[in-house]
Amino acid sequence: MAVRVVAATEAGWDAVDAVMQADASSRNCQCQFHILENADARLTTRQSRRDLLHEQVRSLDPPRGLVAFDGDAAVGWCGVEPRVRVRHVLASRLVRAHSLYAADDPGVWAIYCILVPPARRRGGVGAALLAAALAHAVERGATALEAYPIDTSRRGGQLPAGFSTGTVAMFDRHGFAAVAALPSARTLMHRLA
Repeated sequence: MAVRVVAATEAGWDAVDAVMQADASSRNCQCQFHILENADARLTTRQSRRDLLHEQVRSLDPPRGLVAFDGDAAVGWCGVEPRVRVRHVLASRLVRAHSLYAADDPGVWAIYCILVPPARRRGGVGAALLAAALAHAVERGATALEAYPIDTSRRGGQLPAGFSTGTVAMFDRHGFAAVAALPSARTLMHRLA
């Protein structure tokens, strides 16, 4: 499979929506879990989260995320953007306590979602998305990157249901280093751009 990755604004809403609709957990989240603070998230519905994502894909600059394609089929999504826009992450006391960067540092970008529908996993889509996310962030001025992937060794080699953050091993291969263990077997990782 030859995976091509483009910014969500270039891919268009239909491609983003196709990836979100291909997996039950993403149909519910609509990539808003890391964006909205808990109080705001409680006021949303599945449809309002979908509407939010649609508006974010259409209007945010730099773009909200990336879409992977296999031919004409959208096969993956990566949430990557300046961390100052990722409010749930910034509201986390554990992330703030362990991050190597000030919360208001505009040069820090977050890679918080790598979504590959189950039928497309283990084919290199996630790795292609991560590599493209790094390039995307650096091209737009990132000085450092943070991520919050799952440490499968803390889960007996298993991934949790609704998994869409990537794995520690995947981020290790792309030069990230672990900073701190987080709840739910997540790990705060970073790398310089």
